Amino acid sequence: MELGPLIAALRAEVSGERALGAVRALARHHRIQATAGYADAAAWLCGELAASDLAPEVEMVAGDGRTRHLGILAPCGWSCARASAVLVDGAARERIADWSAEPLSVIQRSAAASGRFPVVDVGAGSEPADYAGRDVRGAVVLASGAPHRVLDLAVRERGAAGILAHGRRLFPPVRTATHDPEALSYTSFWWNGTTPEGWGFVVSPGRAARIAARLAAGARLELEVDIDASLHALDMPLVSAVLAPTGGGAPEALVLAHLCHPRPGANDNASGAAAALEAARALAALRARGAWAPRARAVRFLWVPEFTGSAAWFGRDPARAARTVAALNLDMVGEDQNACGSTFLLEHPPYGAASFGETLAARARRESQDWTTSYSGAGVVGPARMAEVPYGGGSDHAVLLDPAVGVPCAMLIQWPDRWYHTSLDTPDRCDPRSLAHAARTAAAWAGALAAADAADDAALARDVRLDAAARLAEAARAPAAERARRVAREAARAAAAVASLARLGVDPGVLERERAALAAARLVLLGAEPEEAPAAAAGAGARRVPVRRVNGPLEMLRHLLPGWSEQPRAAREAWHVAERDAEGGALGYDLAWFACDGARDLEAIAGAVWLECGHRLPARGSADPRSLEAFFERTAALGLSTWQEAVP
Repeated sequence: MELGPLIAALRAEVSGERALGAVRALARHHRIQATAGYADAAAWLCGELAASDLAPEVEMVAGDGRTRHLGILAPCGWSCARASAVLVDGAARERIADWSAEPLSVIQRSAAASGRFPVVDVGAGSEPADYAGRDVRGAVVLASGAPHRVLDLAVRERGAAGILAHGRRLFPPVRTATHDPEALSYTSFWWNGTTPEGWGFVVSPGRAARIAARLAAGARLELEVDIDASLHALDMPLVSAVLAPTGGGAPEALVLAHLCHPRPGANDNASGAAAALEAARALAALRARGAWAPRARAVRFLWVPEFTGSAAWFGRDPARAARTVAALNLDMVGEDQNACGSTFLLEHPPYGAASFGETLAARARRESQDWTTSYSGAGVVGPARMAEVPYGGGSDHAVLLDPAVGVPCAMLIQWPDRWYHTSLDTPDRCDPRSLAHAARTAAAWAGALAAADAADDAALARDVRLDAAARLAEAARAPAAERARRVAREAARAAAAVASLARLGVDPGVLERERAALAAARLVLLGAEPEEAPAAAAGAGARRVPVRRVNGPLEMLRHLLPGWSEQPRAAREAWHVAERDAEGGALGYDLAWFACDGARDLEAIAGAVWLECGHRLPARGSADPRSLEAFFERTAALGLSTWQEAVP
């Protein structure tokens, strides 16, 4: 599949400065899901699409705290008229939070509250031991832990009044505890229902340290709060635009970006939304002057609230998954790499969901980057840092990749980012060159799929096979301790990627030819067919097999799972302990849920998890909360899965 002419045309059409202007415009909106600010951002986007001769399509979905799509709960609408917090020390008063000046100084979706409360430092506040010897009843707890964990332990179980949060995620060396101590972190409640059960404010780690020091020195600090906020149903707009061939009904290549997140939220994710907009503008302009045209496939651009919107898009109309040949998720793609410390990553799906999409995305990203010559001028080099990484989830591609949806989807993301989810994620930390690169990549990826003919698809099949062979060669050079797993994973990835070409209607004879060529390449590279990794083998004998009852991914925020609040405390605590103590944390369980196909037993699921990420989860042992047996017992208790006996 030849990309050169299309990318050359896109170089002349895509404007990083125009995309940066879109970032600045979006960053002025407080784009929390199911709020007026999100709706305002969507309205602005529709205006920009219309101005570029792209007809915006708007689909309204419930934001009521009750509706689920693919098992994912839609948030209830929230509005905040005012919110402020004043730290009181005797006669001294210090305003430390003000919604009107800085929305991130309030825990999003807080309930209404007013009064004056003592402040108690509980450290992280994430474990019962953090409360030993501390009376928090009626107090505001100063805590760095996850807000819903602190809500459970401090407010629900110990009678605290509210939370003064100061936690943030660290990823050394780009973000350490010494970086930006006065930044505020994006902190939010996500309610399982329509009634808010707590409130809180956010202070910077630096301010929290100063408050903690004063408390330790004996100061009797109080927090005077005033919050006028409420939950109410508010529908959320899903915005899309399509460039289609004449005739209608064409399969679609999808470019996806989430429009939500708090003000300013420049890189996360005004940058992804802006890059998708710029890609759409560019392809529309090329089509208008006859430089590009969709042939047998359409290109759709889609902007949604993260997770909830992508689940609604495919959950409300399951036929959309069959019409979508592949998707590309744009999440945080505009970083100034030198300032943010980021690398432009292509994140792959799990090996069983591999597809032609990653091969094409890697080529489009590589060929559309900016180039400079080597010292001698004999070669060229791209100044952008780029890499490819295994699946990590955490964005909309997780919804599309779930087997219940089954749409191939890679993600482009700049990571890590020093200012991720903070008040310092401002447009000046974006780079128009990064935005242009992302927009060219997305437009080239989607535009090539839409304009392809049978010969182009066959050429892409060859590229997929060559890409798979290169990955096998790289795996064969892995350290001895990892070699067998990596080779087995890449062999499985290759098989899935070749099979995915059927979504494009590639001739079965072409697919068989590429499979045969890949098998021959494996023999040359490895000297033999790769052995199946022992850990991935199915369990022997008649064993219980978990079977999913919910067609969709697990809620990333486990407390939003249906029936969560009705579970005994010990059952809820087991989720926390398992994901705290298991190798790889929550990722292994998300992968186990992906691998739960009604045929694999627990040993086979454990093997699939290990094959993908190298993390070993115990298959059995119901007394061990980390085990897959205990995990699927927990999902069964929530009605998400059941058990059946495996066929011997």
